[in-house]
Amino acid sequence: MTVIYAKLILSILTGGFMGLAAVTVFNRMPAGWLCDVGEDPRPELTDPQVQRVKGWPWRWVYAGLLACLCVRLAFTVIHHSRPGLDGLPPDTVLLISQSQFALAGLFACWAMLLIGLADLKYMIVPDQLVILLAVCAMGFWPFHESVWQPLAGMAIGGGMMLLVGLMGRGVLKREALGFGDVKLCAAMGLVLGIRGILFVLITASLCNGLAAAIGLARKKLRKEDERPLGPWLCAAGIFYVFIVWPFMI
Repeated sequence: MTVIYAKLILSILTGGFMGLAAVTVFNRMPAGWLCDVGEDPRPELTDPQVQRVKGWPWRWVYAGLLACLCVRLAFTVIHHSRPGLDGLPPDTVLLISQSQFALAGLFACWAMLLIGLADLKYMIVPDQLVILLAVCAMGFWPFHESVWQPLAGMAIGGGMMLLVGLMGRGVLKREALGFGDVKLCAAMGLVLGIRGILFVLITASLCNGLAAAIGLARKKLRKEDERPLGPWLCAAGIFYVFIVWPFMI
């Protein structure tokens, strides 16, 4: 019982801290991360007095979200055997596996949260955050069925988005999809594997299409308006880690 209480308290504190830190990190992120290469940052990005994301209520919203996420992942029942832990008591193996899965999930979702915010507000997917997301994939490798799952997920995610972008450019004669989305999906595929990235691509596409249809019907959008896909991709990725994946490992 002591271990359960300790895991619960530590999960709430860790997730809550990461949620609070998300707003601070995003507001203090270098301006160059939030604009294209060679582009001068907008004045609002370089003004230290401007809050890119307001502390109230979002600091506490993110803290609550990530605290719940961390608790959820820390108590996930792990069915996959962990290589390198042979000989340890089953309870110890479970504790180590749950802790690793929770930390990897927390940092991956934290990175996706920041990426989604960046794309929503500034139509940019920072390479630095995509690299952080890709690094988080190392924490998930023991929970995939094979080492090829994340590698195939990366190829499917990046490849499908690249194909969509090329097809859109050929049909619409303009850039229909940014290369940042291609890199983001490749990193997400590396983290989530084949099933995860397929879930993300299908869910994000459906939600983005539905939101666009509603916006057009209400005349709040025009067909030529650019709409970021990153927030939908990241929301679907967080949902997969938070809700779907714990039932599958």
